[in-house]
Amino acid sequence: MSASADPRATIAATEVRGTKAERADALHDLSTAHVELGHLDVAAGFARRGLRLTGEARFHLALAWIDLDRGRREHSLRHLDLATPHLRGPELARARCLRGLHLCQSAEPRLAIAELTAVIRELKRYGDERWLANALIGRGIARCNATRLVAAERDFTAAQTVLQAIGEPGRAAMCLHNRGFVAMLAGDLPLALRRYEEAAKAGLDSTSKPEALVDRAEALLAAGLTTEARRVLAPAIALLRRCDRHVPELAVLSARCALRDGDPEPALRLGGQDVEFMLAAGKLDAVAAHRFRGPVQTRALGWLAQARRSDRRGALAACRAGLRLLDEHHGDWPRRELTGHALSRARTAREVLHWSERHRASTPLPPNDPELARALTDLRRARAFGLPLEALERDVRRLTLAHRRRTTDEVVAPPGLPLVSFIVHEGRMTAVTLAGGRARMREVPEPAELVRTARLALRAGRTITTDLLPDAGEVVVIPDGVLHDMPWAAFGRVHVLPSLRHWRPPSRGGRRVWVAGPLLADEEVTALQQEHGGTVVESTVESALQGLEGAGIAHIAAHGHVHPENPLFSHLELADGPLYGYDIARIEHPPEIVVLSACESGLARAFLDAGTRAVIAGVLPLPDALAGKAMAEVHRLIDHPAEAAGAVAHLGFSCYGTGTRVAACTAAAKDVPVHSSWDEPTEAGTSTPLATTSTHGP
Repeated sequence: MSASADPRATIAATEVRGTKAERADALHDLSTAHVELGHLDVAAGFARRGLRLTGEARFHLALAWIDLDRGRREHSLRHLDLATPHLRGPELARARCLRGLHLCQSAEPRLAIAELTAVIRELKRYGDERWLANALIGRGIARCNATRLVAAERDFTAAQTVLQAIGEPGRAAMCLHNRGFVAMLAGDLPLALRRYEEAAKAGLDSTSKPEALVDRAEALLAAGLTTEARRVLAPAIALLRRCDRHVPELAVLSARCALRDGDPEPALRLGGQDVEFMLAAGKLDAVAAHRFRGPVQTRALGWLAQARRSDRRGALAACRAGLRLLDEHHGDWPRRELTGHALSRARTAREVLHWSERHRASTPLPPNDPELARALTDLRRARAFGLPLEALERDVRRLTLAHRRRTTDEVVAPPGLPLVSFIVHEGRMTAVTLAGGRARMREVPEPAELVRTARLALRAGRTITTDLLPDAGEVVVIPDGVLHDMPWAAFGRVHVLPSLRHWRPPSRGGRRVWVAGPLLADEEVTALQQEHGGTVVESTVESALQGLEGAGIAHIAAHGHVHPENPLFSHLELADGPLYGYDIARIEHPPEIVVLSACESGLARAFLDAGTRAVIAGVLPLPDALAGKAMAEVHRLIDHPAEAAGAVAHLGFSCYGTGTRVAACTAAAKDVPVHSSWDEPTEAGTSTPLATTSTHGP
């Protein structure tokens, strides 16, 4: 079919009147315009009227296009068979293009590619640019099916250029969306989401192209956002039902959502050749065969199946191969499934340490992007006026996924310090201790009770001890699960890291900045600034962000709120609204050391992910009467953050990140090795029973 640059304008301006030929032209134009808007029933009605009026082959061609769009392949082919004998020149080339599009769905991709390549040459000769774009899009789809992704990208880009040149921005936006689909197949999820967003802004109308919503839902599901995927999928299902269009991927995608939510029944009912469903059904041999072909995620699932059907050594090798594939193509899913399986097969303490580091979720860094900044401003405004936040929070998450920066997986070993790494896996917490060149492993019983007992003892003013940590001057701890709430500094000079990736030597000195929230008295900040110098920053989000940029030491006295599901939505209350973790992640050069003096905010992790070396923060509310004296002691010892946190450990403060003394850390950093792998440890770990943590009175 031909296409109109503005289908709504065509509909408004076209009347079926005049001579028979004029009425036929009007009916054809109206049918074409309604196809562009996704009104397939209306479009088919106009095409049938034209067919009854004249019997012309072009109306058969129109109905062939409409039925193909509806998924009624047999009806479409019947109309093509009736039209083809009566077509010549450009109309015949269009019919061949439609047959090529049929081949995309029913035959080997190479047959569709060959047919559409021949058609493209004909359409170029006739100067039929609109149908040339159709043929390029079809060949791009066939090349996707053949996993020839570079060539598919070229076809979609060429079609986009043609459609932009002839003034069809909506269809050009669809080509941009298709390029996002190519990125999805290549495993580049951030690029796929970014292109989907750009296509929507460029004019892609998802009400007429609900398949675009299906693609976006699949990308969100791949990102682990099952709830968001369901929300996007629901209107797609309604739209496709309304226009009587059949998209087989809908049932598959809905079943995948259920599978990710722990319900395998829809997947098992569908069965078929979907590798994720076959994996759920335990068809490991069939899925493992996909590890050398197909899209990145399919191949990664193949390696996961290979791991599940192999012995321990083979399983770890398969997990490494799957992760290497995802690393090469910037893929995300099924990364945690691979690392989780490897962790379950790890036997020695060093293997558990290695795979626990691979398994720990890394937080994607949001971009320093104007659109994200506007979305956060809208979220702050909505919170101030008591408006619903869910949709706005969803927008922020979506923008972050589409434009996120990648974190490095380089792991730097803490120089010469004992290490205790905790990991929760399959309902059990394990501790791996690395000290004095030896590694040992133990199970931690009832960790929630250990945290509860320690916090109660601290509030009561009692000394607490534990045998979870080695008896050493300083120790690095990597907590997991409920142990994130443990007041670690109460046990000594402890550096609390989210992962070994967060160990950082000092990079610079710098100025001091002080920020006081609106609900706290500013005497604390004023007194500290007078003693230590620096700049008191206005208590607004933008002023605070500007002040934090490039600072050496930042002190923030503001009430905090922890978001239970997404730590980047945790925030500190400033004068004009919340300072979110998403805001902190936008800082290009974050402060070297941060002190969060008020109640728990959950933002220590956000600062560490952004690049801050050390954060001193508490897990217990700090009484206002004790704040001034406590913070004066912290800043007296701030050059050694772990020691500074230890001075106020009785108030629930700990040092998160690298809290060694600046001079010592600088000297040690010269010999810091980079861990490339613990896959082949030289020393087997030993399992020993864990003695119960004891809490002693004064």
